[in-house]
Order: sequence, then C-alpha cells, then structure tokens
Amino acid sequence: MGLFNNIFGTSVTSQTTRTSTPRHNSSLSGPGKEASLNKGDILKGEVTDLRSNEVTLRLNDGRTLHAKLATAAELAIGQETEFLVQDSDESLIVLKLLSDSDSSFTESAIDKALESSGIPKSQQAVSIVRALLIAGLPANKDMLRKMMQYSAANRDVELSTLTTLLKSEIPVTRTNASQLQAYRNFEHRLLSQASTLTSSIGSALRFGEASPEFAVSLLASFFPEEAPTLPVTTASSDSFIYKPDTDRQADSLETEIISRAASDAEPTANAFPAQTNPSEVSTASAVFQKDSGMPLTSLLSEPQNKAINLLLEELSAGFPEEPAFSALQSMPERTAQQLFSALASFGGKNPSALASLLKKEPVLTELLDKTLLSGFVLQPEDLEKEDAVKTFYEELNRTLAKMTELCKESPSSPALKTATDTAGKMQDNLSFMNSLNQLFPYIQLPLKMTEQLTHGELYVYTKKKDLSAQNKEVSILLHLDMDSLGPTDIHVSLLRQAVNAQFYLPDEESASAVSGQLSELTTALSQKGFLLTAGVSVRTKEAERITDLLTGGENVPMKRFRFDIRA
Repeated sequence: MGLFNNIFGTSVTSQTTRTSTPRHNSSLSGPGKEASLNKGDILKGEVTDLRSNEVTLRLNDGRTLHAKLATAAELAIGQETEFLVQDSDESLIVLKLLSDSDSSFTESAIDKALESSGIPKSQQAVSIVRALLIAGLPANKDMLRKMMQYSAANRDVELSTLTTLLKSEIPVTRTNASQLQAYRNFEHRLLSQASTLTSSIGSALRFGEASPEFAVSLLASFFPEEAPTLPVTTASSDSFIYKPDTDRQADSLETEIISRAASDAEPTANAFPAQTNPSEVSTASAVFQKDSGMPLTSLLSEPQNKAINLLLEELSAGFPEEPAFSALQSMPERTAQQLFSALASFGGKNPSALASLLKKEPVLTELLDKTLLSGFVLQPEDLEKEDAVKTFYEELNRTLAKMTELCKESPSSPALKTATDTAGKMQDNLSFMNSLNQLFPYIQLPLKMTEQLTHGELYVYTKKKDLSAQNKEVSILLHLDMDSLGPTDIHVSLLRQAVNAQFYLPDEESASAVSGQLSELTTALSQKGFLLTAGVSVRTKEAERITDLLTGGENVPMKRFRFDIRA
C-alpha cells in the first residue's frame, strides 16, 4: 500500500471497484445555537451518545452538539470532558479529545504564560497563548509579544495561519499571511486569478477605458510577427523547480497516469499522449502559442467565425494599403496569432482606429481574452517535456511583469486597475509557492483539458534522493477541480512495475463515472508492462493539505527537498 492510505479518513481497497463512505453532518441545537463554533475553540460537556467516530455532547451552556471525532478515543456516555474544535464549517465539526494534560494547559498553562510574561489577561491574549500551545510553539514573553504584533498587523488573518508561518520558518509578512490564508480557504488558484486578469483587460478595451497606445502595445507585445524562441536552459540548485536525473520509464508512466486520470472525465480524450523525445524542450512561448496558433474555426463558434469573416471583408475594403487583411480574408484557415499580429501592425499606424475597432467588435475582445488566458495554462502532454513546468513559470513571471507595466500606462481605467492588482496578487502567489517549495515539493498546475480549463495541484511524497532507487516507492497526489467531476484527488504510488492509484471523489455519481473508466486504464497500463491496482472512494470533505504539510501532521511527505516533475 502507498503512503496516502486513509489520508482523508476513508477506507481504501486495492481493487478496481468503488467503495463509499457514509456522509456525516454535524449539528448544534439548543439555546444560542446561532453562535458559531470556530477552529481552535475549547468545549466542555457531557457525552450523551457515541456511534463509531461520532459523538453527541451536552455542552455546559445548555446546547447539544453532534460532531465527528478526529481520532479514536476512549469515551463513555455520561463522561464529562473537554474537546478542541479541530475543524468547523457549515456541515461538519471535527473535535479532538483533550487529555488531562491538554485540559490543564487550556486553563493553568495559559494563566501561567501570561503571568510570567507580565501581559494582562484578555480575550485576545488568551487566544494567542492557546494558538501557540496548539501549534507546539513556546508561549514565552518574546513569542507572545511577537505574536501580538503580528496579530495587530494582520487583523483579518486567523491566528493559526500566523503560527503556521512561524512554525514553518516562513517570514511573517502581510503578503505571506494573506497568501497562506488564501491557500487555506481554497482562494489561491492561479487559473481563477488569470481569468480575472485577462477578462479585466478585455473589458477595458471593450468599453473604451484603455488608451489607444495600450491597445497597440498589448497586441504588439503578445502577438509579434514572429514569436520569440526562448533559449534552452537547465535547472540549477536554486531554480524554482529542481529536476534530478531519474529513471525515464518511471517518468513516462507517472506522466501518463496524470494525463490519463485527467482525460478520463472527457469522453473524447481516450488515449495517452504520444511519447516525447527527452531532448525536446517546451518553452513558455510555445505553450502560449498553442491556442493563438490554432485555426479560428476550432476556437470560435460558427456565428463568431462569420463575424470575423465580415470584419476582414470590411477591413480589406476600407484599408487597401494593409495587405495583411486581404491575405487573411483569402485564407481558408486563419489563426488568432495571424489576426492579432495584423491588427498590431495596423494599430502601429492607426492607434485610434485600432482602439475603436476593439471597442466596436466584441468578437475581437472575446477572442483576445480567450487567447491570452491560454498563456496561463499547460496541457497534459506538456508535462512529458523536459523543463516544461519550470520554463512555464519563468515565462509566467515575465508575462505578469509585462502586463503590469502595460496596465499602469492607463491608471484612470477601473478595469485595468483590477488587472494590475490581480497581476500583483499572482506574483505574490508565485513567490509564496516558491517559499513552500523550499519546504516540500508542491506546485500548481493550471491545465487545459479537451473541453475545459482545470485547476490542478501536484504534491510529491518521496525524497528526492530516493527517486532513482529501484526499491523505493514514488508517491504523488494530484488534485484537480473538474467541471464534470468536481474536486478530485488522485493518489498514485509506484514501486518498480506495481502501480497503486486511489481516486477520491466528492459524491457517488462522480465516483461511479470514474469507476467505469478504471478497466480501460488498467488495460492500457498492462500493455506497457505495469500492474495496476485501483480504487475509488467518496470523501467527506476537502482536506487542508498545505496546512497539514506545514504543521507536520500525520501522512505528510519528508521536508527540505524540491519539486521534481518526473514524480
């Protein structure tokens, strides 16, 4: 079995069948039931019912709470004890039983810490001491004063977020605190931020907020007549992504598993991507050009393509001195790259005319939005190419810097102000992701599937030095947010020719859909010489993986190594 078993508290079986886990709903009733329970709260009450890993409590304030236990505990009906609220949302409350020693620290240890530090007892001071103790950090005078300063500077950030940064030795800055809070709240997705960025730029052009010079510079920067080719680079020890030399066969298999798992949700994507020569390097420019280099007939609807045909007809007649428009009109298949390159050349001579055209023709700004967004995503087959992800992120940094520079040229535009702010948040996101990567191997993978753009995250659970060892298990977790399946987690472990894949889906319908595809995956891998055992489970809730990894909880990977795309 792999390293990921029971990470979500669900039963995993090594077979190509679906197993299910009963759903759990927490409830709070009685006087004052509207008062919410927050993560980190301490509850006191009497156990009135016990069923498997669920408990019902009569709290000291008269309310009745039905909740889930985080771990197995020796409890008896009628017992009075204390619990820590380990997790809390609208439908699920998870409690951790506090031992006698834990219970004593919730009162006496807090009082002693405040007394010895000379800090007056207050609700905020008590909360800070409790957060430090729960995180396993010292509650001495220096740490308390430091936490009070951090808390005052980050009033909208949970104390547990601040202690997580402290414990992980990540600088406690407002940017890092905001980023970790966003990761914990699942608001960190680069793909969502990129969508906001590109749509804001499109809105500014569509409603005439941007200057003509901005329109010309934008098209000239991202749709040059000849797309630049980036030099081939190799990873260094301080690169964003470290890429050691590992077994190529394992590399191919793991990439295929990722690609296959992602494409199982798409009825038309039923084959693995072709193998790529190891010497081929995917530059971010090539990634960006994938959509812009595709025929417009495959990118746009039939009415939109008709609108483009009419537009080119008008431009050819109205501007005979621009041969590019006539050439485009006569092409049976034209691309976004060719169209916007021609418009950029035209705008260089007629900036106001270009701005008016983009404002008048919504099909152009819709196509521009879609094409620019394609520069912020990878395709599954890109993962097979050496340095594809590394180069993608390097180019993404440059793209964001360029977009920020362009947007700042029109400071009076509300839409471009939004674009500038969003680009800044994305750069902060990349910087924070790089900090996380120094602690454990993790990276976001914004992906383009057959019919949709998908947020992905990849975690590697194996030491870098073990990746090339034949007797060491390589384990990864791929998280995908699929339109058709919902949040999907795929745990994959590989030991020589044995592959174990466990799929965690949000509901029975999604689990059933994936179960129906497992036999095809098993056959495809067996033809390549691999033995697959796979299972599908319905999970109870989405885990806070980043927080769990940083705090060093159970089932976490080894720390202090870098991300390796081959894993």
